[in-house]
Amino acid sequence: MNLRRTKTFFVLSSFLFVSAFWIYLFSQAELKYHSPQDVAALLKNLAADKPDLCRLILLGQSAGKLEIVGLEIAAEIQKFKPGERQAVLIAANLEGYHLPGTEAALKIARDILNAYGRDKNWTEFLRTHTIYLFPLLNPDAASAYFSKPKFERDFNARPVDEDNDGLIDEDGPEDMNGDGFITTMRVKSPEGQWIVDAKNPRLLRLADSRKGEKGEYLLYTEGLDNDGDGQFNEDGPGGVALNRNFAHDFEYFEKRAGLYPASEPEVEALLKFMFDHHHIAMVINFSTENNLLNMQQTGQARVGADKVRVPRQFATFLGLDPETEYTMKEIIDTLKASGFGRGMEIDESMVATFLGLGPAMTIDRADQVIYEEIQKVYKEGLKQAGLDYLEKRAKGVGKGSFAAFCYYQYGVPVFSFDLWQVPEPKKEEKKEGITMDRLKSMSSEEFLALGEEKIATFLKEQGAPPNFNASMLMKMIKSGQVTPARMAEMMEKMPRSRPGASGEEHPEGYLLTYSDSVLQGSGFVDWKPFQHPQLGEVEIGGFVPGIKYIPPVEQLQNTLKFHTDFCLKLLEKLPRLVLKSHKIERLGSNTYRVTVYLQNTGALPTSTAQGRRALTAYPLRVKLILEPGQRLFAGKPVEALPFLKAGETRQLEWIVQGKKGTQLRGKVWGNKINPLEFSLKID
Repeated sequence: MNLRRTKTFFVLSSFLFVSAFWIYLFSQAELKYHSPQDVAALLKNLAADKPDLCRLILLGQSAGKLEIVGLEIAAEIQKFKPGERQAVLIAANLEGYHLPGTEAALKIARDILNAYGRDKNWTEFLRTHTIYLFPLLNPDAASAYFSKPKFERDFNARPVDEDNDGLIDEDGPEDMNGDGFITTMRVKSPEGQWIVDAKNPRLLRLADSRKGEKGEYLLYTEGLDNDGDGQFNEDGPGGVALNRNFAHDFEYFEKRAGLYPASEPEVEALLKFMFDHHHIAMVINFSTENNLLNMQQTGQARVGADKVRVPRQFATFLGLDPETEYTMKEIIDTLKASGFGRGMEIDESMVATFLGLGPAMTIDRADQVIYEEIQKVYKEGLKQAGLDYLEKRAKGVGKGSFAAFCYYQYGVPVFSFDLWQVPEPKKEEKKEGITMDRLKSMSSEEFLALGEEKIATFLKEQGAPPNFNASMLMKMIKSGQVTPARMAEMMEKMPRSRPGASGEEHPEGYLLTYSDSVLQGSGFVDWKPFQHPQLGEVEIGGFVPGIKYIPPVEQLQNTLKFHTDFCLKLLEKLPRLVLKSHKIERLGSNTYRVTVYLQNTGALPTSTAQGRRALTAYPLRVKLILEPGQRLFAGKPVEALPFLKAGETRQLEWIVQGKKGTQLRGKVWGNKINPLEFSLKID
């Protein structure tokens, strides 16, 4: 008896020790950023220790021959094959310098695995779903942060001849002052374009020749002119920016985007994986893009007709008739004549995107409603969590990006999160007048009550185009063409005056404040003289690599918890099919009318509208499986349902002949849902 107790105690102690070890290991993962080697080792160890839940995925190798490692997470794989279940893809850090994204993906893995066996819902989820998780998709670029000198880069190790001199990667940066960072060199020159900022002399801004300003400095990345062509660091090691190498709206003839879509081994391997796993129904993407705070979509949009109507709010602004159709040339000429976008190249692509006229370059209206509902919950959650996010600094979906591909071509909902922003110093709120935040919350009556003078002052402060005047704005508000909130959104996207000009706050001033107040000055290298062997007297300084995206890891704790919890809740929104009810009515001797009601109990439709347009989301198939002796009199043996909205119920009906007491079986399947099987007894 004592021996049995001793063995039981030993087994229990071993289990507790192993569990404590992994909990400890994962807790340590929150206390540092993980290098590519750390990530690979962590995932390999995890797969080896938890084979019942995790399988290692070797996606491939980077251009620099580093492993790209991931996990397949699913339970009870003998009963339900992981490749036959509804799946979620969690991807992170295609940029390479977005290290918080890697940590978020690792935290999700920890949270889900810790929940298995403890939380009923997540235990069931892993028994019926598959999660594919890739915490670091650009190990080449990430390595630059973990080596010396530190250098912020988003490109892989693909050799590229950036300067077209027949040599490859021959002129990269060097740490001239030996401080461990690649920063900036400024050189006084009559050809200079940059001047010292009036408010903060540590920052530089472009001189405004229209105001008689003359440039004083030329700027270079820290280093030498290694190939003697008069340029500095124009052809360094690497590479291609992976988050610009996907097929949707690919930037041809941009070397950083690659020779062609999916030219890079990392992108090719990821795409091959996704098309081999067509059951992926949602993508969570940790990236510098945040498509819930900024839904603006990229696009070299083209208009599908020779003439188009201009939306009323824009037509009034341009003096056009909203009921008349115009050619793109007429619209472009009108825009140029109005002075809108001064200094910008106005072309068909820009106009079509701005007016929302481009095909498959904006979120489908049916999908937009879903995104907006989730956006509301996300914004409210950020506020409750006390996370200070500025929508105006959130990046939208970029050209050739992974998020654009996932929605427009792979056809699934994708949610991108940047996780963290440098906090902007709190400004003293005006007691009178308008701020952009106040404008968003104003009613039309409150806005009009401000009067033309205050509105004009506000427009001037915001750097609005001259033709965007207070009188016109008040007319648009009075007529109901726009609301103050919508006007604020439009103004945030308008071109502004030159950064730092006319005594305005420099757009990077908040970074300097953050460095001084939070990082104790470690985020900025003060300018110091240096005798350069080629340029002579220079000054070296500037922001350290990664200051915008890589905070001290302890600053990530709150935002990682909020975002990983939010993402896990998104997984709960996946579409689910159930047999809501059924009825069998006797029509005659061994003849029955069979009616079933299928319902999508999830919070998302069984496919996106864009997925149906791109033909990547198949219709739902409903098959009635007859046993020997049963016959189908009416109805199709296989019914096709295009899709089911969230919460929607659909009725299907057959007339069959069969003996009382026998079973009718049915199956429902699609490539983005879990298959549903049902059995009905003929009574």
